[in-house]
Amino acid sequence: MFTIYAKEKPENKLLKRMRILSEIRTSLESDPIAKEICRENDIGEWFSKSVPISFEDLDVAAKTVNGNIILSKKLLSKPHEIRMRYVIHEFTHATQHVKNFGNKNNKSDKSQDYLDRDNEKDAFKKQIKYDAEERGKENVEDYVDGLLSHHDVPKSERKDKKDELMMEVE
Repeated sequence: MFTIYAKEKPENKLLKRMRILSEIRTSLESDPIAKEICRENDIGEWFSKSVPISFEDLDVAAKTVNGNIILSKKLLSKPHEIRMRYVIHEFTHATQHVKNFGNKNNKSDKSQDYLDRDNEKDAFKKQIKYDAEERGKENVEDYVDGLLSHHDVPKSERKDKKDELMMEVE
């Protein structure tokens, strides 16, 4: 008796990336938090259909440059809800960039600690709200605890910072 094994065809990485980008776009278009972000920044919901999104080699999970959302290629292997957590954060920044385009006085104050910058607090609040709706408040509390630790927020300030970042979580 012989056993014959079929060799699985290697995954087409370009198609995988395009499929994931399509899933992200579909989620953004229908997500109530993405719509809320657009409304709060006086940008039409059409923005979710047109904001540039790409995957690149990054030393961070994600970033936004001139309204373009750039996600780390490492996120390609993460579950959709984890990817979207970063997308919502960066989508907030993309709307901030577009809303403030040409306003040279509206730059982020790099002298402030990262989690004390208004633009970052706004983005994390939306990200955390999204994450709580997708994965539950308990998981988000663990995530925020890790975030505060990662950014070296002093232990004496963590409770207040956590409460501030989670203020939109019901």
